[in-house]
Amino acid sequence: MTSRTTRTSRQPTRGPGLQRTAVVLVAMAALAGCQFHPGSAAVVNGDKISQGTIDDLVVAGCGFFKAQRALDGGAVPSTSTAFLRNVFTGSLISFTIVDKAAAQLHLTVSRAAIASATQTPPKGMNSEDRERLADFFADSARSELQQAVIGAHLKDPSVTNADDVTPDDTAAAEKYLAAFTAKQHVEVNPAYGTWSGGRLLDTDGSLSKAQSSEAKSWLALRAGNGQSVAGLPASQVCG
Repeated sequence: MTSRTTRTSRQPTRGPGLQRTAVVLVAMAALAGCQFHPGSAAVVNGDKISQGTIDDLVVAGCGFFKAQRALDGGAVPSTSTAFLRNVFTGSLISFTIVDKAAAQLHLTVSRAAIASATQTPPKGMNSEDRERLADFFADSARSELQQAVIGAHLKDPSVTNADDVTPDDTAAAEKYLAAFTAKQHVEVNPAYGTWSGGRLLDTDGSLSKAQSSEAKSWLALRAGNGQSVAGLPASQVCG
């Protein structure tokens, strides 16, 4: 009778090559977990706000502050690009949500009302940035008027347009819009901010929380709503 040889399973030796492979795989898994919607700064109810849109607005915003400084006599630059990136992202998220709220209530805002309330970019900007910022200002005016007509409609359901709204009407919409915003599905690229409690908070501009004292000091420098840029590198200061 011939005996059969029993095969025993052998554990692979964890040599340097295998260890390096394991490290790479772990790193790839971690990166995949941090990835956001490709090319998006934020996503509101499935609608994407692209990184390109925000980044172009930041460039236009820097052009705005530079032109404004020239008109004011050349003051020292005091705005960080991180602040502008956060502000523009938050604004576009808000515009999208307010527009949805107004549409659901069947409220309208006329082009004439928007044109009358739209800020004009200063002279001295290049044409492309000026046009881009003019569009943003028009969207901002539209959103503000929509908030006002929502408030007016809540006080008097017969009001359906922004022809005769007042600042008091805007205040009357705050509670309604806060509750409405909390029900929307909003995701934000960590590099553009942190969505919490229905509003966009500032960010450290990275995919991880600041841990080192140096990283925390950078956050402190950026905590002044863009008005304190002391210590920031020139690449992160504009205007």
